[in-house]
Amino acid sequence: MSGWSEKLRQVLERGRDDFGIGEIRNPGRLDDARQTGFVWTRQPGVVCLAANRAWFTQARDNPDVVAIIAPSAVASRERAEDRTVVVCEQADQLYHFLHATQPAATAEDALDIDSTASIDPSAVLRGAVRVEAGVRIGPRAVISGPVVIRHDARIDAGAIIGCEGLYAKLVLGSRLHMPHYGGIEIGAGAFIHAGAVIVRSAVKGEATRIGERAHVGVMTNVGHDVEIGEAATISSNCVLAGRARVGARAWIGASVSVSNMVEIGDDADIRIGAVVIRDVPAKGEVSGNFALAHARNMKRFLKDSRHGA
Repeated sequence: MSGWSEKLRQVLERGRDDFGIGEIRNPGRLDDARQTGFVWTRQPGVVCLAANRAWFTQARDNPDVVAIIAPSAVASRERAEDRTVVVCEQADQLYHFLHATQPAATAEDALDIDSTASIDPSAVLRGAVRVEAGVRIGPRAVISGPVVIRHDARIDAGAIIGCEGLYAKLVLGSRLHMPHYGGIEIGAGAFIHAGAVIVRSAVKGEATRIGERAHVGVMTNVGHDVEIGEAATISSNCVLAGRARVGARAWIGASVSVSNMVEIGDDADIRIGAVVIRDVPAKGEVSGNFALAHARNMKRFLKDSRHGA
């Protein structure tokens, strides 16, 4: 059964003029469509957006992708013989229209709390929430499932786990909020500090992931589908935008901002206040706005200081 209330090919036919759909290759695969997702999403029946050739290649190589929405500039140079390809002038808008109009899974309270977990009476847990042994949840924390909290993790006072984040897209002249259909996984021994906000995944069956023994600092915001590696430290007042990746044991200094889809390698060091808009390699060390190699920034700073800048 399709993930939409009517067959996807009918939805596309009705939107042909609005979204500038010029061609639908191999339309038979549309019957296998179940949900929207990213080009790397591993859930059955994914419909995804390939805004560039690299994404198209990744989608074509993903066995769970059944339909690819692509602008003509990309689709004219790429082929995917065993996938539906929707060639569309407003590819971004069509994808987000389909994302917003797919039905959400029915939410049910299904609390599964280990007897050794400690939960403050003022905390709010709702939806499908699993709390393993030794977990501690502080006052006024709000946890909205689907969420899994592995053993010995700690959620401090006022943390919000599982909310929807800012994900607004222009669709046919209206600014629409994109629903968040997925969940959150918090690794064993992780520490989510006071006031931190962790947004759930935008994709059905997927999760925003906090690794084992990772720390997420006071008042830090972790966007949808972010992945934080084991023993990484995210300091206070940081912003990690959607789909960013932070490697194992990386250090993110206070008030750092990391742009969406940026990858920070294992053991990297992001200095206080940096604004990171491109990938940082493993063991890389960057600082500044926009972030550059820390040694380069320090040389510039010392040079400017000597000249009274």
